Amino acid sequence: MLRWAVFEAAQCACRERSPDHGYYLDTRQRLDGKQATLTIARKLIRRAHHTLRELGEEALRPVAAAP
Repeated sequence: MLRWAVFEAAQCACRERSPDHGYYLDTRQRLDGKQATLTIARKLIRRAHHTLRELGEEALRPVAAAP
């Protein structure tokens, strides 16, 4: 399920307003569309990993509900 969700999120990189759009286009020149999307997915996973590692135990704390 997580693999599917990350792939779907990576497909948003093909949109012009995406922060990763330039990287997607550069990768797309070397690879086909599916491989470029998988490359973006790996990049998203690395970002998430580093963010969670920086947060440490803070990442496991429940989020307060909005009023």
